[in-house]
Amino acid sequence: MRLQGTLSWLAYNFSRHRFCNLAVSWWLLGLTVAWIALLAMGKARPTPAGIAAAVLATLVLLAIAAGSRGSHVVFRRAELNLPSPARLLKPEEKVEARGTGFFEVGGMRKHFVGVQAWLETVETREHIVIARNPRSRFLLLAKTREHESGMWYAFFRPEHIRSVETGFSFFGWSARPALRIAFQPPDRKAEETVYLAFEDLGDLNAVLTDLCLDGAAQAIGGSHRCGAHTDDVQSSCAKPTSTS
Repeated sequence: MRLQGTLSWLAYNFSRHRFCNLAVSWWLLGLTVAWIALLAMGKARPTPAGIAAAVLATLVLLAIAAGSRGSHVVFRRAELNLPSPARLLKPEEKVEARGTGFFEVGGMRKHFVGVQAWLETVETREHIVIARNPRSRFLLLAKTREHESGMWYAFFRPEHIRSVETGFSFFGWSARPALRIAFQPPDRKAEETVYLAFEDLGDLNAVLTDLCLDGAAQAIGGSHRCGAHTDDVQSSCAKPTSTS
């Protein structure tokens, strides 16, 4: 899973960063095809260094293709040994995480992976995931698009939640405990998913408890998987317990 997470990180950065308004992955593909064509036509001398460069570029392209599956998301569902009791979040208290999913601002909608994020719940019980997407460089010359930088948002209410699952999120070589939150606002035709990866299990447990607090989502068994369409008792959401 860590290898798959590393491939996802590589693919995401090659596709997200641009040089002369073209993704780095397309530059690599174009240059590799051109170089192989020159070698095949005898227009370029097949030196060991040139052949090695073509092989390396091809391997990188294959890694990018492998890492692009699933929108660069690598999530493994698992039980977590959560601390008990969980702390209750105050209204508008922000809990930091790494966010993955579709976010919106000013009529724009973008998919980000592993960006700095916060979850907060306002007094009306609406949940807000705030994602910060700064400009960044990759391979010295490539940059992210300026209009994609800044703060982005995902909104959902308790009754929109379809499921909440615990597990691990892999992005790069790191593995973090995470929540997979599936929700469907009334103006959407399909479910949407936001992943929140945490450094601290206490923060994850606090967010999980808050998401289940209204009873719209209910815990299923000991896996801390919540589902809006189940008939399981919801007391385990209101008072989560540790699992082994």
